[in-house]
Amino acid sequence: MSKDPKIKLKEYTEKKAEGLERIRQSAQSAFLYAQEQKAQGRIDEATCWMDRAHRLVDHNPNITFDLVMLRLKQKQYHEAYDLLLPLMKKFDFYEGWLVLAILLSHLGNLSQAVQKIQYALSHYSPTNQSWSMIRLLVQDANEVGCCALIGSLGQVWIDNPHYHVMSVFLDDELILKTADPFFSLPENWEMYSYLHIEKEDRPLIGSPINIQSIIRTEGFVESDGKCFKGWLWHPAEPDRIPTVNVYDTQGILSKEIKATKEFEVATLEFPLFRAKQFFIPLKEFYFGLYALKDDYGRNLIGSPINPFLLQQKRRQFKDIHKKHQDYLPVSAYYKGDTPAVEGKNTLGTVVVIPVYKGKEETILCVQSVLNSLPSGVVLQLVNDCSPDTELVDWLEEQVDHEAIFLIHHIENMGFPGAVNTGMYAWPGYDVILLNSDTLVPKGWIENLTKAAYCSENIGTVTPFSNDASIFSYPYHDKENPVPTLKSVQVFMQYLQKIYKNKIIDVPTGHGFCMFIRHDCLSQTGLFRETLFAQGYGEENDFCMRAQHLGWRHVLAADIFVGHKGGVSFQNSKNALLKRNLAILNKLYPDYDEMVMDYIDRDFLRSVRYEIDLYRLQELEKKYAKQGKSLQYGLFITHTYGGGVERAVQERANELRLKGIIPLFIRPTLLGDACRCEIQFKSSSSTQIDIEDLYPNFVFSLPSEYDALLVFLQNRKIACFEVHHFAGHHVKIRHLLQDLGIAYDMYLHDYMSFCPRISLVNADGVYCQEPSKLSVCQKCIGKEHFDEAEPIKMKKWIARSTQELGAARSIIVPSEDTAKRIAHHFPKIKGIKARDLENDRADLSLEQLAYFSQMSIPDQDKHLKKSYGRFRVCIIGAIGIEKGFNVVQGLVKDSNERDLPLEFVIVGRTVDDRLFFDIDRIFITGSYQEEEAVALVKRQHADIAFFPAIWPETWCYALSIAWRSGLETVVFDLGAPAQRVKNTQRGSILSPLMAIPEINDMLLILCKKIRYKMNNN
Repeated sequence: MSKDPKIKLKEYTEKKAEGLERIRQSAQSAFLYAQEQKAQGRIDEATCWMDRAHRLVDHNPNITFDLVMLRLKQKQYHEAYDLLLPLMKKFDFYEGWLVLAILLSHLGNLSQAVQKIQYALSHYSPTNQSWSMIRLLVQDANEVGCCALIGSLGQVWIDNPHYHVMSVFLDDELILKTADPFFSLPENWEMYSYLHIEKEDRPLIGSPINIQSIIRTEGFVESDGKCFKGWLWHPAEPDRIPTVNVYDTQGILSKEIKATKEFEVATLEFPLFRAKQFFIPLKEFYFGLYALKDDYGRNLIGSPINPFLLQQKRRQFKDIHKKHQDYLPVSAYYKGDTPAVEGKNTLGTVVVIPVYKGKEETILCVQSVLNSLPSGVVLQLVNDCSPDTELVDWLEEQVDHEAIFLIHHIENMGFPGAVNTGMYAWPGYDVILLNSDTLVPKGWIENLTKAAYCSENIGTVTPFSNDASIFSYPYHDKENPVPTLKSVQVFMQYLQKIYKNKIIDVPTGHGFCMFIRHDCLSQTGLFRETLFAQGYGEENDFCMRAQHLGWRHVLAADIFVGHKGGVSFQNSKNALLKRNLAILNKLYPDYDEMVMDYIDRDFLRSVRYEIDLYRLQELEKKYAKQGKSLQYGLFITHTYGGGVERAVQERANELRLKGIIPLFIRPTLLGDACRCEIQFKSSSSTQIDIEDLYPNFVFSLPSEYDALLVFLQNRKIACFEVHHFAGHHVKIRHLLQDLGIAYDMYLHDYMSFCPRISLVNADGVYCQEPSKLSVCQKCIGKEHFDEAEPIKMKKWIARSTQELGAARSIIVPSEDTAKRIAHHFPKIKGIKARDLENDRADLSLEQLAYFSQMSIPDQDKHLKKSYGRFRVCIIGAIGIEKGFNVVQGLVKDSNERDLPLEFVIVGRTVDDRLFFDIDRIFITGSYQEEEAVALVKRQHADIAFFPAIWPETWCYALSIAWRSGLETVVFDLGAPAQRVKNTQRGSILSPLMAIPEINDMLLILCKKIRYKMNNN
């Protein structure tokens, strides 16, 4: 490649970060503008801008919910319901349940609406306004009545218009009978679990009320060296102003402060996350440990905290043992010599499981442990003051088992504190730390033990998992599906066959499942609760301390443990993780560098590859035993998405119907390797099982080309299609000859004779396809693109000629494309044009739109107003080649001449910011294919315009316009012009027209269409 991979990666990372920040700012601006419009009563305008914000930030839940509310105001109940339902499957919040109930009632499903109200009232405190609405809804359903608890007041509300006598219970204790619609609970009501309210033994809607849910808080605190800063809120009563109480080590209240500062909406990850921020200057405090608590005396996540602990004067350590007490920084690369080894002189093994939340996950975890527990191993459960009383009751029931022990915390101490409690209870024992959201297979304990004692200086052992950072499999760099217990056992069996007794040195263990030898634990000490609060990073700190004493940390490559991840911390997870990683880097200045160095060198890459290969071979053998053959369709393509990706996926779907499995060869980010991606299910499928994933067939190029070739030769390839070389290392082209398989060449653009792909030169202008290569060479200059050296056009054309000539067939998307390719490669014969879509030229525009929109609700009465202007719709991702400069010119000209013309882009541009303050253009943001027609229709445009300045080989967006019922205007270039001529569904303009001429023509066409519509 033309640049050093690390430089290229840095540039890419910086560019991506800049792009994400630009999008975030645009989303925040769109959101604020939508709020302004809503405040002024312009609901349609507000909806358009909120929809744009919603699309920009990948469906931010807060913005999505605001959009739901706007759709509700517009009485678009189906659209609002479709937006809200997936949100409620992911998040639990009061307003969501309430609005869901309202929508269900409007849609005629009153019984389900009451079910949502039941849940909302049992877990949340209503407002005065929502209480009135809830009462009416419950009365309409002819229910007995409803009740609620206002946590900030300790007050009960009852819908009791006829003053019937109600029985009120705290847990099972009858506390009063009353006919009052409002009354206060007795002191210490917060100590109970449930509030029951009944009328003649019939519970009211909302009863039983979960008291601990009503009074729950979520909060977080950290120190930046200048102040305590964090946030706090009451999810069941989000408008309540929270109080932060700061206590010193003696438990004396040092400070009380109200949290009032709002968050920026576009940064939030939880819908209606109305936590308030606080900042408390440290100048008011002395050195020591402080606890920051809520109104009920519960620690915020991150508390207790010593804000000055890591700011002591740094000095060189002389005694590594002393260092562990004084928190002095030591390099993460430092390794001790000989640990104090006691060998197998252990008293036994204890599995320690801290429990806080996640009842279902905990039950499944404990059951899987019991089903795999060897004789002599004990299970220590630690209830870390769980708010889930049903979970606590279940834990209590387990202690009848001879191998299960249970310890209760009277206050929540977090993962490190709970782990320490469990380890402290079993001195001299080997310890296996296990998260309560894991699933373990049979044999896992025996194998961990064997790995721990295969060398005398091994301190910790960690297994593979689906969610364990560098120990993750199949993917190690993105989220994996959560496996079932059956999948965990299957993966364990595979690993046992491939890597039995294999260990690999790693820089740190992982606390989701980590074996700690008794002698390592004795020498290193417990986890440091005062540093890491509720958890994240405490096991890494432990591993660093152990490493400094000479202990090794290893991966047991023959064990797999399932892990759901992130059950306990919810909203504070990312904040706590970020805070504790900063602490790790203060303690061990090279920690991040050490871990990143390990990741960069990817010591486990070959291990993951071997696992994938073995699994695939076993699957192929299974097919063979059934008398079948696992056949593959080989695709070479890029990673840039767009129309090429859609075309490739449609081809892949065709092959799946024939029993052929798509196998994609794609370039990696830096282009110095390729990935063979086996896609058993469509990429659009939401149900991808973890056993269907094989993401580790990655081959460095050119060094591992031979291995890639062997891998492919060992597969039965039924067909071989070349779709794109963009981003690929040049070595990948050798497969066309070396595989010895007939291949079909699909040309989606003009890369075969233009390295710039779209025939647009460096000045952003269509090059007119010069006949002289010297002109092309001057245009390319000394650019490398994806080549190892500057492009030489003669060699480029010669290579393409050879590849095209050797292809079994050459397939292009349109007749226009076929003619252009044939012009540049006159010796190449048999180029076939295969339309990517059926334009149905036999149907009129009205007929095509009618059949395309049969399943789309009529939204005409809720469309954005055009203020008397004609409206032009532009569809797609509008870059330079797609006509970005043309659009800029049209908007500027229409402004300067004050034309009755405005534009809407359904999609995005290369820089939306340039249009933000112009009221003559609106940009919706990106869309999904399935919603495209409805979104275009919602814009109420007069006409669709496609300003692409290059001869496109196809245009999916053109089909969207027709299916939306819009006549189209295109330049006389490429496939779009050919398609318009064939179907007579639009007009064709000369690409040489000046900007004012284009605007004038658009106005004329809009007037004609408006006239025709009015007369019809």
